[in-house]
Amino acid sequence: MKKIAAVYLTLSLWAVNTFGQVNNGLLTTLSAIAGMRDRMPIEKLYLQLDKPYYAIGDTLRFKAYLLNGDLLKPSKRSSLFYVELIDDSSQVVKRQTLMLRNGTSWGDIVCKKAWHAGNYTLRAYTNWMRNVGEAGFFTRQVGIVPAGSPGWLVNNHLTVDKDKNVNLALRFSDLTHRNIGFHDMQLSVLHGTSVLLKNKERTGPEGNLDFKFIPPEKLTIERLSLLAEDISKDGGGKKVVIPIQLNRPENTDLQFMPEGGNMVAGTPIKIGFKAIGEDGKGTAVAGKIVNSKQQDVCSFQSTHNGMGAFMLTPQAGESYSAKVTLPGNIDKSYPLPAVNAAGTVLRIDPKGRDSLEVSLSATADLVNKPDNYYLIGQTRGIVCYSSIVNFKQGGAIKKVIATNLFPAGIAHFTFLTGTGQPLNERICYIDHKDNLQIALNTNKPGYVLRDSVGLNVQVKDKDGKPIRGLFSMAVTDDSQVNIDSLANNILTSVLLTSDLKGTVEDPAWYFEGDNKATALDNLLLTQGWIGYDWKQVFAPPVPPEYEAEKEFKVKGRATNVLGLPINNTSIMLISTRPQLFMNTTTGKDGRFTFSGFPLLDTISFHLQPMRTFNVGLTADEFVPPEFTPLKTMPMPWYINSDTTMVSYINKKQAEYDEAFDAGKSKMLKEVLIKGKKVEPPPPPILNMNEEDIRNARPGKKPLTLLKMLEQRVKIDGMQLVIILDGAPVLSQRGPYYVSPFYWLYQYVTEDIKSFSVSMRKDDKGYFLLIYVTSNFGRRGMGVISGTQGYAYRPMPISWPHNFYSPRYTVATTPTGKDRRSTIFWEPNVVTDAYGKAALSFFSADQPGTYTVIIEGTDMNGSFGYSRQKIKVVKK
Repeated sequence: MKKIAAVYLTLSLWAVNTFGQVNNGLLTTLSAIAGMRDRMPIEKLYLQLDKPYYAIGDTLRFKAYLLNGDLLKPSKRSSLFYVELIDDSSQVVKRQTLMLRNGTSWGDIVCKKAWHAGNYTLRAYTNWMRNVGEAGFFTRQVGIVPAGSPGWLVNNHLTVDKDKNVNLALRFSDLTHRNIGFHDMQLSVLHGTSVLLKNKERTGPEGNLDFKFIPPEKLTIERLSLLAEDISKDGGGKKVVIPIQLNRPENTDLQFMPEGGNMVAGTPIKIGFKAIGEDGKGTAVAGKIVNSKQQDVCSFQSTHNGMGAFMLTPQAGESYSAKVTLPGNIDKSYPLPAVNAAGTVLRIDPKGRDSLEVSLSATADLVNKPDNYYLIGQTRGIVCYSSIVNFKQGGAIKKVIATNLFPAGIAHFTFLTGTGQPLNERICYIDHKDNLQIALNTNKPGYVLRDSVGLNVQVKDKDGKPIRGLFSMAVTDDSQVNIDSLANNILTSVLLTSDLKGTVEDPAWYFEGDNKATALDNLLLTQGWIGYDWKQVFAPPVPPEYEAEKEFKVKGRATNVLGLPINNTSIMLISTRPQLFMNTTTGKDGRFTFSGFPLLDTISFHLQPMRTFNVGLTADEFVPPEFTPLKTMPMPWYINSDTTMVSYINKKQAEYDEAFDAGKSKMLKEVLIKGKKVEPPPPPILNMNEEDIRNARPGKKPLTLLKMLEQRVKIDGMQLVIILDGAPVLSQRGPYYVSPFYWLYQYVTEDIKSFSVSMRKDDKGYFLLIYVTSNFGRRGMGVISGTQGYAYRPMPISWPHNFYSPRYTVATTPTGKDRRSTIFWEPNVVTDAYGKAALSFFSADQPGTYTVIIEGTDMNGSFGYSRQKIKVVKK
């Protein structure tokens, strides 16, 4: 990062030396790029989780890092972000708002017992990130498994025969691997919620069951599943859904992407390809390229996850296709992109360890023309290289560009016309091998049960210099938690996947070990990237649709009956929990804003204009972004489960049984409780239901609540307390005073479902308690017709809970009941000036190994990730 020094408008020496002056067209292009970056800077959000899956009743813990997308330093643009947990039916079961400090935060989500076990998507974003779209959000798949109730395990082997029968070889067992033999099953093939067919089958002695069917022609398989229900007398009505993930070879999708975007006649070009199976994952493929005469031109073979590349020199007037023999001796042909008779080609190849060779080619019609072209190289919106190009000297130009002009990560090269029209684009990866080095040293070579474990963290840069930074650490029990070493981490997320569209399989694979550069380049040849397109760069500036949120605010608008804004009117904000009274004034557009709130975790506000005639209020309610459901149903935890997850579930079951002391509860002796009899509250002196209110309207015209009260109850001189939809909104006996007539006058018969009035007494004397139920219920949203008040219940700020870590003495004897899966979680590890931090925790009651993961940043654009094992044995 220091080498590029954040230089955004740098002309290459080649351009300056060739033309002897600065080219205004290039400066205009560079200025437009810088302007776009300033107007719409990118934010990146990454969450470290303590583990990949959880049980019902367990707590999901996370540490969040919010970064500027360019220099990867802590973002100061947003101070709030949102975390959502979305179930496999695309329903948001939990949404949180959290505050950031110095670009970091941490929190937790309790997996409620009301939720169902299944696959969930954890999604996180800031309001500002919504300007880029859902592709720029942080997402991660999270499994939630059952606890406290018996379940099934299903071993499933799926095949498709030559007659297109889908064959399912199933085996059912319980969580102790006891076979579910001789049970009657109702099997239903579902497409979404539609039932395609039903059959009754019976499991064999080993719990085995074979089932086959032929899917309807042209049926999309994204939501295809098998519902298995136990209809035996002693089956308890158990049921499981088994996703049917077909991967028929004939439906393999093979895509070809020419480097730079174009195949131009007579010009050698690298062509990347990606083979995707019907299940959405990469699949190995090999074949040959033939021309229109069916003559072999070259061969190709994938190297990793169905991806690869080959060289081809396309000829004018020719068309090309790929011939592939798929599993099952299925021959299939795939067309390559059309060959252009004219155009430009961009190629990038590594040259040594510290340079890139950029080759630009043009057809004869572009040679010797005076037109200038621009080559722009940028990383995360920072222009790190630029040059002017023309083809006066011939149709082929090569440039050697030093990689130290770019920071580590994805470099994006674009070849443009002088008018800003992009002709070719290419992304490649720059690896300086300058990630933070994190060392974890234990205070002794091994540990026993309930032992004190001391960890010393040492963070250095690539030159061995100590690094101050912020990190997070998770320690998990390997017997219960299976950590995927190839999943996303802070390095792969920030430097790779956050800049790419779509799913990247096993992203950490590209960062582990050597000789991965070719495979990584093949990935970038075939993967789309996230960012603003060139039309947006050169278009006139437009205000962003979503603003950055630096603090919690309540915003809204005041309008008259014609919907026109009302200027310079006072608006009150009232809250009873916590007790708040704030006042502000609308602007010319009728807008108002309340800010400067104290730390809040439960909030409910009422907005009220001081001027009561012809003023309607609306608040800016939070409207969450849409969620795009997964194309394929993830495989549930109970399908082909590994022993680690089953061990975790069984230990959670044991905790559940102990918590309820299953089968060992004792009857307590009768306890006689004496005390004063609590007198019930006095009956209402007035009670009007919906029909009473409707009949009270003279000539079917609206009648105010104040008028209805004055006709039936003496309220002059009485102090009032008003409860709206269960929440106090006004009290003359509280810390603030607002005339009740402002409220009573604004509610009319169309707004009210029912109300009652009771006479009460406290140490201050008698008062009237008025309960009002509106037609808008507890949701508290929307303008109440005929009134100016607005009940507003925003999402509260969520605050994290401390991770419980037991402390044991030397004399403590293991009881076998400490079955923690997350042994230790510390979201705020801070290294000092020497790059050091010390942590400690106690081991649990099971021998085995623990996995320690620590990741984080120096808050200056560098990141580190480390994984280590700790062994725990019996004495």
